[in-house]
Amino acid sequence: MRNKTWRKCILLGLILSFRAFPAWAEDERPPDIFVTIAVHNNAGVGANTLAQAERTARSIFKEAAVNVHWVNCDLPPVAVDIAASCRITEFPKHLQLTIARRSKNLTDSVFGVSYLGEDGSGCYSSVFFEPAEELHARLYVNLGTLLGHVVAHELGHLLLGTNAHSDTGIMRPHWNERDLANAAKGELVFTRAQSQTMREKVAAGFCRTERVIVASASGRD
Repeated sequence: MRNKTWRKCILLGLILSFRAFPAWAEDERPPDIFVTIAVHNNAGVGANTLAQAERTARSIFKEAAVNVHWVNCDLPPVAVDIAASCRITEFPKHLQLTIARRSKNLTDSVFGVSYLGEDGSGCYSSVFFEPAEELHARLYVNLGTLLGHVVAHELGHLLLGTNAHSDTGIMRPHWNERDLANAAKGELVFTRAQSQTMREKVAAGFCRTERVIVASASGRD
């Protein structure tokens, strides 16, 4: 895949290789923060593959001290709060992820796309399942693990903003077989700087929400 900007979309691809490194040392790990992701499985990804992809992506974000909560919106809603979570979109703490079979407008080599506004923020990402299936069949990579890394990459764009690609780690614009081998070992993750940036953005978003709630409550008194 190619490193290419399409309007407000940032694309993921596969070419050169660098080894990623853990984002945090255990003795200085910061407390976790939380982000909710509403998942719309429009590609009919099997339950086991989707569950593995979500576990993989959660582990990648956990390494960055960002705790991801998934809401699977294609399942019959069993509670009002689940149905509501599928409709909420609020940067940066409640984002939307769509899994589609294939892009209608981009090349077949594109695995995902994230939509960013002029201020670098965004709430919507899409990943494409058929290119992942094809790579799985060609290189025998684990499909759930691959899909989880693509998901983490695209959600990383939402939390990091514009110019989020890097020379190392999961946000490299192009991956090759060595990167995929590192991914299988759990070594393709966010860099320390990226982890810090994501944490700061999410924390700032929660602080803004809290200030609005306090101001509204004060206004009613």
